[in-house]
Amino acid sequence: MKELIKKFRLKLFAEKKYSHRFRLNAKAQSMVEVAVTLPILLSLFLGLVEFGFMLNTYLSLLDATRYAARQYSNSNPLTAAGDSNPLFFSGVADAVVLSLEPADTAARQIPLDPTMDDILVSAISVEVDETADPDVIQTITRHSSPGIFYSKYGNGFTTKYEDAEIEAYMTANGAVPVDSGILIVEINYSYEGVLGISTMFINMFAPDNHIMIYASTIMPLVSVRP
Repeated sequence: MKELIKKFRLKLFAEKKYSHRFRLNAKAQSMVEVAVTLPILLSLFLGLVEFGFMLNTYLSLLDATRYAARQYSNSNPLTAAGDSNPLFFSGVADAVVLSLEPADTAARQIPLDPTMDDILVSAISVEVDETADPDVIQTITRHSSPGIFYSKYGNGFTTKYEDAEIEAYMTANGAVPVDSGILIVEINYSYEGVLGISTMFINMFAPDNHIMIYASTIMPLVSVRP
């Protein structure tokens, strides 16, 4: 009987020793797993936060182009002599800047970099041939001068609304084109990130440390309608 009790005690002690060692091993394994996964989870979280800031910036840029287009949709981009009026185009671009850099210091500021960003403004007349069946676009006249669009900073960006895109826009989904005047405001903005610690996420997608964000607005411009 004593031998049986002794064996039982030895077995119980061995089991406790093994259980203690197992708990220590499990705790060490958990610490290693946390050390490996925590940087990944933290990186994903920071990436989501940075994406949220970038999306908010895009919406602000879009609102700025809409604000400027609405402000000048009832103005005339031409002088009395029928020439391009540079004050119209510079005024539209300045309205975009004013919306992004409001005088109210409490509002969020999105300053533009004159060496990297740009604002493009186009005033277009679209004339339709109504003798055809169905009606087709006959001519697309651009009133910006010089060039086919106005560039505020001249950083080499080009409009995404060339003649082919305008025609596709006006005939989308089988629509019949009509004589139109169009004001197009576009902005190209170099986003460099808000969270300094998340700059590495910007570098993952843009080796030059910034991501270009594009926004645009198309508004009717009655003054140049044929």
